[in-house]
Amino acid sequence: MSEQEQAVRAIYDSVQDRLACDFAPFAAFLKDWQIVPLTQNNTVIGGVMLRDNEIHVGYKRRPSASIMRHIKSTLGDILTRFDEAVTCVMETNTRGLEFCRRLGFVPTLVENGCIYMKCMRCPYV
Repeated sequence: MSEQEQAVRAIYDSVQDRLACDFAPFAAFLKDWQIVPLTQNNTVIGGVMLRDNEIHVGYKRRPSASIMRHIKSTLGDILTRFDEAVTCVMETNTRGLEFCRRLGFVPTLVENGCIYMKCMRCPYV
């Protein structure tokens, strides 16, 4: 399995309890997304999903601080290209919401159990 495929699997594993679909349709949905594998100690632990200025991060194991530089760099690239980044997080995903807030995302809309967020500046970039 390629690192890309491992990253998609790790992302799915991190959200499968909040989704109502199996792996195959999830992976098919991501065909138009750029997937950046997150590796730690030569093991894929997650990935960053990118499409235009939309970003999502999923990992099956909490990353160390060394992984955060990759996420922040990716977010910095989006902010440079698009002036803002967007994401959405389930209202019940408190860890995900806190993670996004630390990166500079602020809520813009709450709808159907999702909090849509926007970042125009990251304090770490």
